[in-house]
Amino acid sequence: MKPDIKQRIEQIRQGEVPEGYKKTKAGIMPKEWEEKKIKEVAPLQRGFDLPSYDIKNGKYPICYSNGISAYHSEFKVLGPGVWTGRSGTMGMVFYTEDNFWPHNTCLWVTNFFKNNPKFIFYLFNFLDFNKYNAGSSVPTLNRNDIHVLEVGLPPLPEQQKIADILTAQDRVIELKEQLLAQKQQQKKYLMQQLLTGKKRLPGFSGEWKKELLGNIAVRHIKRNTIGNSNVLTISAQYGLINQSEFFNKTIASDDKSDYYLLEKGDFAYNKSYSSGYPFGAIKRLTRYDIGIVSPLYICFRISKENVSGEFLDQYFEAGLLNHEIQAIAQEGARNHGLLNIAIDDFFNSKILLPPFKEQTAIADVLSTADREIDLLRQSIEAEKQKKKALMQLLLTGIVRVSV
Repeated sequence: MKPDIKQRIEQIRQGEVPEGYKKTKAGIMPKEWEEKKIKEVAPLQRGFDLPSYDIKNGKYPICYSNGISAYHSEFKVLGPGVWTGRSGTMGMVFYTEDNFWPHNTCLWVTNFFKNNPKFIFYLFNFLDFNKYNAGSSVPTLNRNDIHVLEVGLPPLPEQQKIADILTAQDRVIELKEQLLAQKQQQKKYLMQQLLTGKKRLPGFSGEWKKELLGNIAVRHIKRNTIGNSNVLTISAQYGLINQSEFFNKTIASDDKSDYYLLEKGDFAYNKSYSSGYPFGAIKRLTRYDIGIVSPLYICFRISKENVSGEFLDQYFEAGLLNHEIQAIAQEGARNHGLLNIAIDDFFNSKILLPPFKEQTAIADVLSTADREIDLLRQSIEAEKQKKKALMQLLLTGIVRVSV
């Protein structure tokens, strides 16, 4: 960042008005910008009722509080359109170039007053609508609270340039997210082929054998007698991860002596259903040397030589044990969302194992794919942080664009 921009940021942070700027109710902004209320820039109106039988498979999007999820054969409003959630979902702002039908769960911009619609979209994204919740049990946004907000409005050419810059950044994120989806699909295909023996890696031809889980692993029930406080939870993306790191808070009980103490390489099975894991998730501890988990988990560790923990990790992640768990779980029997599975039945589940060298080779291929996916996720997050910084600088006028 250039020294003059850093200096300007520091001045504004301390309440000083830099040269070429002015102090307004909306904050410190460039002298050329106008101070306006939202109702003077982009007034909001509640959407329209639309009976379910009127929803058809048409070309025009129906705009709900959480985005576009249906289409209609007719349109209500000429595009482009900007809208946000009115009831049930708040904080997200959406944009469409098409003609659209604003549903009654949303608030939509009725007039841009010749301002750039895409700029208004980014301006609305920059505002924190969540803090204007009307206070009901269902999150509700009152448009009158938004209409009185003061904002800085740059001249139209500058609006266009700011919108172009942020749109280009969104496109970078979109392309990387598309690439991530492709990589994830490729990894899924590799898992289905390599972990079942449908496709063999070059140089391998040994026989695959079915093994009982209980013959290659042993249940691990060591309690937390050492007072370890690294409480772990199972995450679809991150595996076994520190609970406070994942939830930004600790939800474990104060007394953790009854928790199971895991070491790196141990497995934990959460029997509760979660998105993508219809029969629960089995994860291997790789992130920490030691940690503790709820006694509701079934924990185990490898007990037999020539069994790769990395291979089993990929095998479980592919859901290849699901059909075994489905067979032993009592149909419809759930206790607070937990599958009713007997310990002995779980360890009698069968796993298809190739020879050890092939296990490690398969695990290496899939782990390489995982690293590529993780790097791409990190890159996407970096681009999102870059966009956040750009919005902070451009939508406040701290950085001016040349037009």
